Amino acid sequence: MRDQTFSVEIEANSHDLIQMKHYINKWKPDFVSISNLSRYSYEEMIKCAQYIQRDLNIPVILHLTGLSHTKEEIKKAFTEFSESDIKNLLLVRGNLHHNMEVQDDFSYASDLIEYVNQLDKNDTTNIVAACYPDVHSFADSLKDDVFYLKKKVDSGVNSLISLMCFDNHKIYDFLKEAHKKSINIPIRIGIMPITDPFKKHYLLHNEIDVPEFVDESTDMLDDGIEFAVEQIDDLYEHHVDGIHLYTQNDWEVSDRIYEEIKHNFE
Repeated sequence: MRDQTFSVEIEANSHDLIQMKHYINKWKPDFVSISNLSRYSYEEMIKCAQYIQRDLNIPVILHLTGLSHTKEEIKKAFTEFSESDIKNLLLVRGNLHHNMEVQDDFSYASDLIEYVNQLDKNDTTNIVAACYPDVHSFADSLKDDVFYLKKKVDSGVNSLISLMCFDNHKIYDFLKEAHKKSINIPIRIGIMPITDPFKKHYLLHNEIDVPEFVDESTDMLDDGIEFAVEQIDDLYEHHVDGIHLYTQNDWEVSDRIYEEIKHNFE
């Protein structure tokens, strides 16, 4: 694996297998994470994961969310993943959304992490968790957020992937505070290009600060790609552990970004 990694997140859309093969084989990311959106089943996630691992020989990370699942459901998914030779899991609390049936077993990501570690009798699972350079909505401050992040890491986490943040100064402040608190595992920075009004709406709905260009742009596609490329180049120059590109299966946009940033890790 490269010193500074490049990885991507995709959705488990089995209809996209041809695009997956073409673009992921071209990009050759260090790993691919597959998101657990409500419109995709675990069976679809496993199908995509096996395809990427077996045919493209690239490690995958599957998402598991705690808020909408019971312990029994998580145990069943963990068993299915293990039987499919999937050893990397991104464990998150999950976001509330319309018509979501909330369960009581996992109020916090750390609860889910501790439970999966209990299930992992052979200690073979690589656990990834989320972090928030823009400060989690539940936290009162950056220091407060990192304090709880440290507890989450200590519950059994091997690496972190950040939620998207569009201000690199906030990211560097977050990384500095994390290192102060002896969070020394890899922290990869999540990047989501804002290239259309839907993505802007998604960010605002989730109370994520958007950059100024979004309100001023007359060409969100080109401006969003340019902003993402500049942000990624700056992050690599500041020696972050890695970049994790949220593709949302927007293959052409992601490929345009890849072409502009690949000089950082070739």
